[in-house]
Order: sequence, then structure tokens, then C-alpha cells
Amino acid sequence: GELEEGPNAVTYNSVMVAYAKQGDVVGAGKVLDMMQADYDAGNKAAKPNIRSYNILIDCWSNSGRRDAPQEAEFLLRTILEKHSAGELEEGPNAVTYNSVMVAYAKQGDVVGAGKVLDMMQADYDAGNKAAKPNIRSYNILIDCWSNSGRRDAPQEAEFLLRTILEKHSAGELEEGP
Repeated sequence: GELEEGPNAVTYNSVMVAYAKQGDVVGAGKVLDMMQADYDAGNKAAKPNIRSYNILIDCWSNSGRRDAPQEAEFLLRTILEKHSAGELEEGPNAVTYNSVMVAYAKQGDVVGAGKVLDMMQADYDAGNKAAKPNIRSYNILIDCWSNSGRRDAPQEAEFLLRTILEKHSAGELEEGP
């Protein structure tokens, strides 16, 4: 027999994960597009959610492609726009921002990764409690500095360590180093 209902967000997200595990950003992106089209055609259970976007961002971050940071950040900005317009119930969360930071970090781009951490902090300060930077956020940036080959890397990494210690002792960061 036929199904009484169409695929829902969990169904689409599961298929996206299958593509993501193969490193197939094109396939995962097409599934997100199918999901959006299904939702737009009236299947309200197929509405893309923050997990949908996080899966695709993570896929980009782990793709090894040169354009991964830009594509991941484009998706982050898409989330921000859709959330602001009321088209997406949840805004970006720590997983979202951290995954975009990873895309920059994997290419040794300390400026890009730092910019995303700044965006994350600004989003949290503006009221998005789900965007609170965590120890992973800082560890990604420290790792990026460590692998950057820049002469100022040790000082920048130590500055971040001191920031973690200060934020942790002030209760602004749940985990310490």
C-alpha cells in the first residue's frame, strides 16, 4: 500500500547524513533542496530545521574542498536570514558556529575562524542563548593557531588560553581548559 504521509524532517535529515558520511556535499545539498521544495509544496512535516543546515555545514567542513569555508559561512548567513525572517524556528547554535569554524581551521585560516567566533559571541550577546561559545569553540581556534605556521601563533594560542581561564573563573564558560 501507499504511505499515508510523506517524508518528514527526520527522513530528509537521515538521507543528508548518508551523503555527508560519504563526503558528498552536492548530494547532501540536493536533499536539502528537495526538502525545502517538499515543504513549499505543502508537506509541513518536511520543514528544514537547524539540524538540516548543521548536517550540510558539517559536510562542507569535512569535505576538504577549497571553497568549504565560504560555503559553510554562506549557509550560516542563510540560517541567520531565514531565522530573522521567521522562516526557520531556531537560529544557529554552538554546533553551527563550531562547524563553520572547523571549515576555516582545516585550512589554517585563523582570521576566518576568529571572525566566526566573533559572530558567535555577538549572536549570543544579542540574545541567542543557543549560540554561546563553549570550550570546543576556543579549542578549534587554538588548534587553528597551532597549525597556522604563523610566528605569532604561540602568543595568540596563549591569549586564547588566558581568555578561557578568565571566562571559566567568571562563570561565563562552563568547562575550563
